[in-house]
Amino acid sequence: MGEVYAGPALRWAGRGRRPAGLRKMAHTVVPGMRISVGHVDELADASGVLHDPAALRERLAEAGYLFFRGLLPAGTVRAAGAAVQARLRDGGWTGADGTPSAQPRALNSVDGLSDPAFRAALMCAEFNQVPYLAPLRATVRRILGAAAFSYPVKVLRAVYPERPGPRARGRYIHYDYAVGGGQDMLTSWLPLMEIPVRLGGLAVQPGGQHWPPQPPRPLGLSEPGWATTSYHPGDVLIFHCLTPHAALPNTGPALRISGDFRWQVPGHPAPSELILGPAGRSWEVFSRLFHDEPWWEPVPAGLDLRPRAELAAKPPGPSRFFAIHPGWQAWRPPPAAVH
Repeated sequence: MGEVYAGPALRWAGRGRRPAGLRKMAHTVVPGMRISVGHVDELADASGVLHDPAALRERLAEAGYLFFRGLLPAGTVRAAGAAVQARLRDGGWTGADGTPSAQPRALNSVDGLSDPAFRAALMCAEFNQVPYLAPLRATVRRILGAAAFSYPVKVLRAVYPERPGPRARGRYIHYDYAVGGGQDMLTSWLPLMEIPVRLGGLAVQPGGQHWPPQPPRPLGLSEPGWATTSYHPGDVLIFHCLTPHAALPNTGPALRISGDFRWQVPGHPAPSELILGPAGRSWEVFSRLFHDEPWWEPVPAGLDLRPRAELAAKPPGPSRFFAIHPGWQAWRPPPAAVH
């Protein structure tokens, strides 16, 4: 059958060359996860081409993702994570020692919006500053162009250890195109704490953006064709909105804290809810809260704003990075519970 690369969480088996973006590393045994060969599929670090826009776009076109080890200042990211965790702790999400509450406060980020502590964490300046950090913003703009901007609405994820019953959003294989139908939208996912494999983290399917869309389903622990890593504060994973991805189960003892920050160029319609907020105000969400901060940067003027459901209901248009598989013409948005 050719090469087989396997590890505690993920395995790839195929003929000939490995999918782009996979390399070997020594495995770490994680209780409860199957190991069939003594190596894991590791995300490829693109730091070597960080300042080469053409190489970044080429890698993104081939693998569907770019991973950067230590792109951001670890202390700044840790401070953002600490600010989030402090607000969640004050709201009873964890005990003083960081142990998650016996009864989860929310299953996912959407449920969390009804919780005052989660909203306080989501709105804190330390968390909202992250996509404006110069190394991240500059990297995205090398890929998309100098006018690329991040959506003011950010996604905070605080994921409890997995229990029997409903799964958290993000545990299903999905595509961020469903978030708002952004043309060549990119997602930057990053840890706000140490996230070893046993806490889950994010996995991507290298090269999966070249295939037709898959129906949503939970990602198994030994499925072929996926890659992940143990994440550290400062690491950043950037992927295309048509790249299949999913969170792995949190089998550790702590809340998993991470953030999603999404980007597009102003020449395409943008989802109004991610610019103006779900209430549909006439001003950019958070602009009145942070406009005096030195790091704040407003979205470009004159954006074509449309309802996200309208944009996400249409098949994606041509990509500037790769040919879109014809199977995407049959695209239908998945249930809301997937993300």
